[in-house]
Amino acid sequence: MDRCDFSSVVTIIRRYIIEDKGMNQIDFTYLLFDTFMSSDEAADYDFDNGQVCRWMNGQDKVSPRIVAYYLEHAHQEELAENIRDHIVPLMYDFPMAVEGLYELVIQDSSISEQKKQELINGYDFDAFENKISFMTKALCFGMERNFVKRDTKTKQLLSAGNLSPVLLDYVMGNEVPRLCKFFCGRSEELQALHSLFEKDSKIFLYGIAGIGKSELVKAYAREYRKDYTNILYLTYGGDLWQDIMDMDFVDDLSQDTDEERFKKHNRFLRSLKEDTLLIVDNFNAMPAQDSFLPVMLKYRCLILFTTRSVFDGRSTMRLQEISDMKVLVQLVSCFYSETEKYYATVEQMIDAVHRHTFAVELATRLLENGILLPDTLLKKLQEEKAALENNDKINMVKTANLSAAWTGYFRS
Repeated sequence: MDRCDFSSVVTIIRRYIIEDKGMNQIDFTYLLFDTFMSSDEAADYDFDNGQVCRWMNGQDKVSPRIVAYYLEHAHQEELAENIRDHIVPLMYDFPMAVEGLYELVIQDSSISEQKKQELINGYDFDAFENKISFMTKALCFGMERNFVKRDTKTKQLLSAGNLSPVLLDYVMGNEVPRLCKFFCGRSEELQALHSLFEKDSKIFLYGIAGIGKSELVKAYAREYRKDYTNILYLTYGGDLWQDIMDMDFVDDLSQDTDEERFKKHNRFLRSLKEDTLLIVDNFNAMPAQDSFLPVMLKYRCLILFTTRSVFDGRSTMRLQEISDMKVLVQLVSCFYSETEKYYATVEQMIDAVHRHTFAVELATRLLENGILLPDTLLKKLQEEKAALENNDKINMVKTANLSAAWTGYFRS
């Protein structure tokens, strides 16, 4: 999580200053602390460019003389005047800056709930002066709290607003499940999936049941984990709104209503950037069945859905059967200790179940348990071949506007 301190507050404010104003760090600091620089306390004081740069980047604490000056209530009113008269006129979207500061305060798990409520004061910011007051409070709080030096590896990205906060200790229970230890044979698909994210931020990985979609996304998360600041994992439960509300954030309160909890979680997820990957596994629904899908597709983070549905008009990737027989035999050997002895029969069994990953696993587990002998099982699979050739129905969706659905069929 980004920490509410002087660096993060000023970064948000400066993000909304008009570029043509040419406002460098020194000029901005003089305008912000105008009343201090005009006071007797600053008679022998001046700003150093390197010093100000360290304040802005979170590498050093703001001068104790400035902090002590603005701790006095009367001087905080002066700071509010500086913001109103000098800073706001330079901004192209002052309300958006205030909203950004609100999210910064609310999402900082190192601030107590009591202090948050004191800072936001109900978040009734219809009046201009209320916005000024909140910005002043956030700035003073950022200066006076204990200083924590920023990680030099991420300070530039954070300063530019291009990096999501680290969520490891903030969002609980949404880690990617452990990959099956028998996973194999999908290196080309992993590379193809990663390449798709270079073109689009929302990908639908589709295919028939049991073909290995969930394991592929787990493998993708493991293979490319260093490419992302965060990877979050949701198993679709039939309602995206409910799934998001059910997430566990460290600042959730027992007295929060479902609506309050959802708004908090949704607001936070909306703030995540392209360095965060959200996986939604088993999204086997039509758009009309989940009204929140269009909203989620507007998130800035990358999202990877696994589904049995095909969304025409969206970036999709179809996961098909593993074509390499050697890989499938390797998979069989993970479950069946006599694979080499019955190699030819095993190959015929794999073909009999159409190289379907989960069917291959189930068949070979039967062999290992001694329930059936290889030749007997093969004969039964061949006798039931007509049933295995039944089409697996897959929902297909024409989604220029996520509507107008039809049903198509794919041979298993």
